[in-house]
Amino acid sequence: MTNSRSKPARKPRLLITATDLEILESMVGHAPASAAARLLDEELARAVVVNDAFNARPFCRIGSWVTYEDLGSGQTREIQLVLPADADIDRRRVSVLSLVGVSLLGLAVDAEFGWTDDKGRPHRLRVLDVTPEPLARVA
Repeated sequence: MTNSRSKPARKPRLLITATDLEILESMVGHAPASAAARLLDEELARAVVVNDAFNARPFCRIGSWVTYEDLGSGQTREIQLVLPADADIDRRRVSVLSLVGVSLLGLAVDAEFGWTDDKGRPHRLRVLDVTPEPLARVA
């Protein structure tokens, strides 16, 4: 007899720079309650904090260009993860406070992340490529 139950997918390791963590924690504290804000809060709590100069392997961070595959639709997209004020879908700039942005944040190439939206639909994304390009931050 075959066991038809499958194990829940293990969450991938997340990396986050100390600077990005500080910015994102501040945003979560001031963001309206939303599925994305709740997910971001959960993911920040389990992220591994690395030095801003960490470059052992590229990972999705604020300012990164990310190529990912939507495993549900099979579509591949390239976007830049940006702060909410810089989001512009026509320029492929996606907010880190959107569900797609939160799901990609902290992932390295080949990592997958899944979530269920407010309507009960499952989503799963896989990172295909990351080009680090941290945004210039004004003090």
